[in-house]
Amino acid sequence: MTVRMAVNPRNTPAAPCLTDPDRWAAGGDDPEMKTLCRSCPRRWLCAKEAVETPGAEGMWSGVNLPAGGRARAFALRQLRSLAAHGGYTVREPEPDPN
Repeated sequence: MTVRMAVNPRNTPAAPCLTDPDRWAAGGDDPEMKTLCRSCPRRWLCAKEAVETPGAEGMWSGVNLPAGGRARAFALRQLRSLAAHGGYTVREPEPDPN
């Protein structure tokens, strides 16, 4: 017996960052944003996109991604791990020309 699940895109909840992108771009240590991210159906794909998007900053997949420094390197490692956990292969980012 084969069971098929019909997926209706209209019934799929939208990612919360799409309804208020400025809030997510600002990032920060907002527990409500982290909770929304961690329950988002796009969480694993979001982590992959964060690692592969040059200059990405803000809240991605429940991880605050700062502009630079050791905190950024740590956040990128977390995001790479989340993407891998979700089954995504992450391309290595292009080297920074500066």
